[in-house]
Amino acid sequence: MQHKVNILEPTDLWYLQNNINKETNKLYHPTKDIPFVQQVEIKLENSGVVIQKGSLHNCVGKLTYDVYKTDNRLKDIWISLSTEVDFNAPVYRGTGTVYLEPRHKGNFLYYTPIELLEQEQWEFDDGVFQFCSDNVVLGTKRLKFKQAAGSNDGKWRIALSALRGQIAQVVVATIAPTKIIELKQGEILIADYDMVKGFTKGIEEDYRKLGYFGKGGGEGYVWFYSGEGKLLVSESEGLNLG
Repeated sequence: MQHKVNILEPTDLWYLQNNINKETNKLYHPTKDIPFVQQVEIKLENSGVVIQKGSLHNCVGKLTYDVYKTDNRLKDIWISLSTEVDFNAPVYRGTGTVYLEPRHKGNFLYYTPIELLEQEQWEFDDGVFQFCSDNVVLGTKRLKFKQAAGSNDGKWRIALSALRGQIAQVVVATIAPTKIIELKQGEILIADYDMVKGFTKGIEEDYRKLGYFGKGGGEGYVWFYSGEGKLLVSESEGLNLG
């Protein structure tokens, strides 16, 4: 499974009809909004992809359609009820190209591919997961009351891991750029906003007050991350630069 994020622009005829010089005003025109579209293209070569229900735009090739299932149908329904992933999420397998629904300018996302190593489990905020290879196990992780109160994720998050003996791939999307950092034993990450969008098993997350009895330095409640593992962080989202 390989993916590419395409930025599509209007045709030459559109520029001509709207009296816009394409060479000098391709990205900006003082009086007209030039429409650009972002679309994800997924290439399959004897492989499969699990996508969000409703996110398909079109597909072409020697492909078969199925729905994601675990060995436990009740678990599938529980995943559907507690996360944004439907228990009948579409799965496309074979050789061809799958295109996801386009996003118009102003709603572009930043896409981050993550490799799921054997015995490695990632936990993601609701709404971050976009698609993944079909050799994964989808599950859920219940949040503590304080974690749910400090975020918009509800009571549950999606958890993904690769099938035993395999390496899988998941692609997530956020409104600001992200990167993966690694915490070593004894290190901690403290953030005053929802900076972390996902982390691996072995990381402990807590949402608690910094200090007690008026000795908290004015920070109030902050996010604490400790343990040993990887984190998906969005550093610039809290700067409101978007």
